[in-house]
Amino acid sequence: MNLDKRDIILREIQYWRRSKLLPEQYCDFLTNLYDDQAEIKDSNPVSLRNLQQGSIKIWLFGFGIISLIFLISLYFSVFPWPLQLATALCVLIVCYGYSAIYQDRNKMISLMLAGIGSVLTLGFGLWLIALHDLDPDFWRPLLIAGCGLLWCVLGFFLRIGLLHFCGFAFWALLYAGFFGQARPDASILELELLWLPLCVLMIWLSWLLYHRVNGVSGVYLGVGVSLWLMPEIDALWLRSGFPEWTSIVLILKIAAGLALLFIFRKKWITWVAS
Repeated sequence: MNLDKRDIILREIQYWRRSKLLPEQYCDFLTNLYDDQAEIKDSNPVSLRNLQQGSIKIWLFGFGIISLIFLISLYFSVFPWPLQLATALCVLIVCYGYSAIYQDRNKMISLMLAGIGSVLTLGFGLWLIALHDLDPDFWRPLLIAGCGLLWCVLGFFLRIGLLHFCGFAFWALLYAGFFGQARPDASILELELLWLPLCVLMIWLSWLLYHRVNGVSGVYLGVGVSLWLMPEIDALWLRSGFPEWTSIVLILKIAAGLALLFIFRKKWITWVAS
């Protein structure tokens, strides 16, 4: 409800109060109702109305945040490494912390802050590895593992499905890279045995969590469906030397997966919607 309509309704309530067309208690109830709605709507500090009517403190706060971002971007590389690490951790804590605070107040701001925090987590990690000439063969997998764990935990507790899914995707990438080095000459049968048990496990967890935890079973189902195709994706994109018929197997598995989803649609749609 915009400001003009609210003012018109409040004036009408005052008219009803003066003319005694409605009981005094009911007029008080309507007045408090529309005042509470206005407060809830204006609780977003970056709304256009608050920027237009806000005090100088809001503008100074915005100027300080923008200046801090440019300061970190320009001088981060010359900070000593403890200050670099502390700066990165503070920025991430602020992003994820305010994402949790705004989860119930404003879902869009919460998602934006979680997304910014996730991009900065990966960006700061890669930046630190490059600045200090760290061994990428050791630190990049460690960064991937840390990001995957962090996003899985935050996605679970904040009920952000995409963040939760990205955490599992990073762990799948790490899993594929490890076994790609351990078994570079694995056959397609070995790859099927490598990925399909995880697919069954994630779908079972999706069913199990549907009965116990709300809002996460759809993520586990999505991970399980993705792992159903990972043997062929692993063979075609992450390895070399596999025959062309592997792509035909991938198409057949996609068709089989869609058929299974269609047959059991009444069950898995319930899981996703929970």
